[in-house]
Amino acid sequence: MSQQDKLRYLFRNLFRGLLWLLVIVIAFVLVNHTTDFQSSELLQKLGDRPYLVYFIYIISEMIIGIIPPEMFMVWSLELASNRIYLMDLTLLAMLSYTAGVITYYFGRYFNQTVIYRYVRKRYLRKFEPRVHEFGGFLLFVAALTPVPYSGVCMLMGSVNYSYRKFFLITLFRFLRFALYGYIMYRASLL
Repeated sequence: MSQQDKLRYLFRNLFRGLLWLLVIVIAFVLVNHTTDFQSSELLQKLGDRPYLVYFIYIISEMIIGIIPPEMFMVWSLELASNRIYLMDLTLLAMLSYTAGVITYYFGRYFNQTVIYRYVRKRYLRKFEPRVHEFGGFLLFVAALTPVPYSGVCMLMGSVNYSYRKFFLITLFRFLRFALYGYIMYRASLL
């Protein structure tokens, strides 16, 4: 696999990620200007229960990112009264990183279980060739883009990818949260 192919793969997924982020930002700005989140009792109750939100988030992150992290950024910006956005964003990033580590170990030590085989067949099979082509570069792409981060972490564990490289490369997950979090914050000011 050439360097040019790797960069093409990275930029294609970054473009998809930026498109997804743009859709979320536009929807957020439109909804923010037309909806009073504070008047919705149901949404306010959810906003006032951070432990429930964090629990839902970590489960989502461990199950191949069912709910995009940007939705939780919106929660922190609009519904989390008496909370500091930067602290929520940092906690969300740490939970996402932790979910990746958990799924890495799951893939490493439980790759012969029925659960792993189901997840692999249903969600991960299309990424397997990329693991062998790209190695750590795929992990880098998953940390920064919408490629399923936890799923790639699980695959990396199942192929016994180096612990040291894994922990270093997945630190880029924090960069994604910093960039996306800043963009969501700026969008909340519009």
